[in-house]
Amino acid sequence: MDLDESWSGDGKVANTSSYVFSEPKPHGAAQARLGNLISGDTVALVVQSRKAGAGTPHIPFHQTLILQNQLLG
Repeated sequence: MDLDESWSGDGKVANTSSYVFSEPKPHGAAQARLGNLISGDTVALVVQSRKAGAGTPHIPFHQTLILQNQLLG
C-alpha cells in the first residue's frame, strides 16, 4: 500500500488524525483503499475494494472517510 497523495484531509475534525493508503498499479483482480482514522484512543479502519480494472473510485472513498471522521470527533 502506498500513501494516497490525493487525500488532503478535508472535513478534518479537531483532535483527529487520518492516514489514507491505496494499492498501487498494477493491482490484481481488485484494488483496495484503506484509511486509518484516529481520535484519542480510538482507531477506525475503513477498507473499500472493487473488482474490475477501473479500481476503487477515490471520491466516494474520501467521502466515507470524512463522514467517519465526523462520527469519531
